[in-house]
Amino acid sequence: MIKVGLYLENKNISEVDLSKPEEGNPGIGGTQYNFITMPYYFKKYIKNQIEFVWYANTTDKLPSEIESVKVDTCIEGAKTASKQGCDIFIWRPTTDAEGLEFINKMDSFSIDIVAWVHNTPGFKALNKMNDSSKLKRFVCVSQEQLDRLRDHNIFYKSKCIFNGFDPKEYIPQDNIKKDDNMVTYVGSLVPAKGFHHLARVWPKILKEIENAKLVVIGSGKLYNRNQSLGKWNIAEENYEKKWRKYLADENGNIHKSVEFKGTLGSEKITIMQKSKVGVVNPSGRTENCPGSAIEFQAAGTPVVSGGYRGLFDTVVDQKTGLLGRNDKELINNIVYLLKNNDKARKYGDNGMKFIKKKFSHKRISKQWLNLFNDVYNGKPNKTHNIKQHPFNDYKLLREIWRYTKKYVPGLKKAPSLSELKFKIKKVIK
Repeated sequence: MIKVGLYLENKNISEVDLSKPEEGNPGIGGTQYNFITMPYYFKKYIKNQIEFVWYANTTDKLPSEIESVKVDTCIEGAKTASKQGCDIFIWRPTTDAEGLEFINKMDSFSIDIVAWVHNTPGFKALNKMNDSSKLKRFVCVSQEQLDRLRDHNIFYKSKCIFNGFDPKEYIPQDNIKKDDNMVTYVGSLVPAKGFHHLARVWPKILKEIENAKLVVIGSGKLYNRNQSLGKWNIAEENYEKKWRKYLADENGNIHKSVEFKGTLGSEKITIMQKSKVGVVNPSGRTENCPGSAIEFQAAGTPVVSGGYRGLFDTVVDQKTGLLGRNDKELINNIVYLLKNNDKARKYGDNGMKFIKKKFSHKRISKQWLNLFNDVYNGKPNKTHNIKQHPFNDYKLLREIWRYTKKYVPGLKKAPSLSELKFKIKKVIK
């Protein structure tokens, strides 16, 4: 039996109960939640083929079905996993000091490494991981994320496996009635998640629909419960003051049309089910496989977001939601769904079917099993041609450059187009 260790960084959410994944995300970041759910549901659907172990900062609030071992760092996790007989170690690359140290020491570990990449690291880290003989797979969580790496040499180690999702708790019951004026945002209140875009246009949405109401689920503490917050006790002060004026009344208090719920666990599901429109990172630019987009659709609520990156994988534009490119389209898309009950209902129904089919844990677990077997047996990674949106994000141009590098002598180690662009900008500055 193949033994797989996973490093779970949970020191900043040590008080959160993670022992019941089937009840939904308890109010933590999607990456951490997926490090819980992947092995948990894998064992549920595929028995007696893989043994999992969590190497976590705290272990007292994890599911009892899987062994857990306390470690302080990812480096300690990899070393302990190797000593305890693990064949494969799964870790999320980060570019903080600890993450970079892990990357630099990767080849010294006596264990095969699989990078589970929820956020693509910078070029220096990518290049280092590509050169590592111990890194066997670079697992992207969306096809669009993978396609952005087509002309980087890490592509030949890369695989796309979507994050699995259990929709059972999200499917609306007959007694759930939509609130025709409710718009709900779910996500961390940090700059990368784009809430300021929604805040900025909210006064204009109110001009179109005076009874519209905005419910905000999340806070600046989603990823770190120790984060200090600003005047409204919602986000870090420098970020909060960036958008506070758009959501304030004449006295500087929170406008009557807006309600901040803070960080919620499974209790957010009913709110998502009742919402007429779900908004996920309006910028769309930092998302690879946004869990809140999947949650909204599983709850029968159409999604409005930015037409970028992983939103193309998680939302079907004009079928399960609407994807825009600027503030004007963000306003128009929200207002359109608030005004059109039949279309919103149809998108909601389509979304439930879409999530159930594409992100089922049973389907995703089989893909992970194939990866584990391939890594364990030393099989080379298989690459695939472009599957979707060939003209999006210079994808076709990246593919042409990949083949140029592959077949033109002397170009094999040439940088990707994105890295070339980064280097040129650096020189110009």
